[in-house]
Amino acid sequence: MSKRNSLGGHPFSVEARVAIQLGRESISSSLVAVSELVKNAYDADADEVIIKFSGLDTNEPVLTITDDGDGMDKDNLLTRWMRIGTTHKYEVGKSVRERVYTGAKGLGRLGIDRLCTQLNLFTKTEESDKIFEVDVDWNKYNQIKSVELDSIRHDVFEIDSLVLEDNSFPLEGKGKGSQYILSGLKDNWDDEFLFELRKELSLLVSPFSKTLGFRVKFDTGGYQPDLDGYVASDHFLEAAEWRLEAEITEDLNVSVAIYDRNGNLSLPPKPSEWGSWMANSEKMPLCGPLRFSVYFMRNLSSKEVDTNKFKPKEIRAFLKSNQGVRVYRDNFRVKPYGDPSGDGDWLGLAMRRVINPESITMDNWRIGYNQVVGAVFIGREANPNLVDQTNREGLTETPAYFQLRKFSLKCIELFERHIQSHALVEKKLRPQKVVLSDVLVESESAYKDVMERIGKLKDSSVDLEMKKQLEVIESTLAEESQRTALVKGRMDELEAEKDTLANLASLGILSVSFGHETLAAISNAITNGALLRSKMVEGFFMLPVDTVDFANRRFDSIEKSLNYIKVFGNFSLGNVKRDKRNRRVIDLSVVVANVLTSFDEMLDKRKITVALNDTTSSGLKIKAYEIDWESIFANLITNSCWALSDTPADKRKINIKIGFEDGFGIIEFEDSGCGVEAGVESHVFKATFSTKRNRKGDTVGTGMGLSIVRTFVEEHSKGSIALASRGDLGGARFLIKVPAINTGI
Repeated sequence: MSKRNSLGGHPFSVEARVAIQLGRESISSSLVAVSELVKNAYDADADEVIIKFSGLDTNEPVLTITDDGDGMDKDNLLTRWMRIGTTHKYEVGKSVRERVYTGAKGLGRLGIDRLCTQLNLFTKTEESDKIFEVDVDWNKYNQIKSVELDSIRHDVFEIDSLVLEDNSFPLEGKGKGSQYILSGLKDNWDDEFLFELRKELSLLVSPFSKTLGFRVKFDTGGYQPDLDGYVASDHFLEAAEWRLEAEITEDLNVSVAIYDRNGNLSLPPKPSEWGSWMANSEKMPLCGPLRFSVYFMRNLSSKEVDTNKFKPKEIRAFLKSNQGVRVYRDNFRVKPYGDPSGDGDWLGLAMRRVINPESITMDNWRIGYNQVVGAVFIGREANPNLVDQTNREGLTETPAYFQLRKFSLKCIELFERHIQSHALVEKKLRPQKVVLSDVLVESESAYKDVMERIGKLKDSSVDLEMKKQLEVIESTLAEESQRTALVKGRMDELEAEKDTLANLASLGILSVSFGHETLAAISNAITNGALLRSKMVEGFFMLPVDTVDFANRRFDSIEKSLNYIKVFGNFSLGNVKRDKRNRRVIDLSVVVANVLTSFDEMLDKRKITVALNDTTSSGLKIKAYEIDWESIFANLITNSCWALSDTPADKRKINIKIGFEDGFGIIEFEDSGCGVEAGVESHVFKATFSTKRNRKGDTVGTGMGLSIVRTFVEEHSKGSIALASRGDLGGARFLIKVPAINTGI
């Protein structure tokens, strides 16, 4: 056995250029680097930080960042500020003034290298009678040859004075703080870049927090006076038309409230347990307690805005600089979420609006990215599962993050529906528009009445000239009546086409829901066909005894897969047969049984048990379109399959009950799935509204299914459909009533 000699313990050594790489790669831009220094001032319990440029019209501009925070003594300066990756903030967690530290990695100061080549740092505590200075030449780290990190030295000075000679530090009347003087600036701070920095600073500190006790002042040294002054814009939020306040409370319940322009409560909060409010999700919110505020600002210039307090131009500028939904951790923004440019549209509001560009009174209306100013408020302590990425560019996409996104999107959808419901009420109060179909019917009736009267006048008149004139008028009216009949006929055709399209949309929903399984079946058939082909090449047709069983299993598999495709195809094609598009007497008991037969193999594959309880003795006969009712049950089954996806296999059940009551056919449809989410009961029948979401929180359903079902039941069959209270199975339960032709049992 070979001898193993110890050479002692040895540490990793670090090249000096690694420090620069850490700074450049952990800080994504110069704007972020300045923001990090502002955050450091906040962590130091500063009340104010001043960002001042000087010499912008020269070749040697200087950036000075001064705060009135606690400052640093000699020990803190050398052991904490000059130590890369210090854990002090992480260990302590909060400042003396109970501010939760916004930075905890100890890398932010390295980002100064992105801004300049030379740094002069001055710092002083309130108790000290000295100012400490550190001079950092960042070029020292750009050496080509190998240099150890701790071999590079920076000059540190002790200044025996309470203030600097130019009186620029500390701030007047403060006696403490820190000042960063950055020279050799690497960026061209032109008008556009200064504007971007000013905008970044306005986004950095939440406009929703009025009690932060922290102000940022911007000073271009007179170069851009329009940008100079304190960064603040929260008062513009008072101009919003609607406001949503949502919360996941400390006890992990959900509360949503909506306020109108005057601050009056329009939708009172109704606390709900997370599990019932967000179906198909974890029992407890992984994201933790948080608050979500959204301000809706639409057509401000045309609304009742106090022009003495708000100028439309200023409001538009505010909206342009603050539009979107941002995330704030302990009152500081987490980039890039909610960037006004639209790059940080983490909720996909712009895409939702592009897909659904309809007006506010239409069912599928969506809020636009440029119509809201919103923010999610989280905290380092309250939301430990929402972790920052190392490069400060967003949160790590963990299950907690996707749960946060799902929560936010549902709040937005509830907000949309509430705003829309009020818009519809306003619309009804306006003068009603004339309905063309009603006008045509009235016109036909009027033509008929007038022509009858003309006929009577013509028969009773003895004046030949009068009779001729009446005949001309009668002929003209007859032509107009024919034209009106043609128009009405065309309208009826268009209505029928619309209904056909609705049925095609229903088939589309089925295709989306079961398309993957259909593709899997096709793939299975192709694979087995290829296998048989290879066996044929190898002489498989001789069928030796030892391969007979194998061949039978392959043929069975192919037959099963092709039958799966055949059943789905037959249902799709049979659904649009011409005779099913005619209104006639149909037996709903037979229709339900046929639909279940068509879906039998699919339901069996998903391990879903269906119980059909038909209490009628001779079926339930109604006058309707068969295609409608096939689509109705297909949609209900589709929704149940999704709702049952997370239910244990042995508990996946659908119950359908058919019966009579007071001349009506009664159909109860119930499943044991996750049920309808709390708070959306009044919206489930609206077009494009869907509660089906993927892991990221995006709506994956079309939202057309139940809307089509309601149209077919109520408008085509003169019945009614309602979301009933949960039954024995505990999932969604629908109650359908439709006029019956046979009312006996």
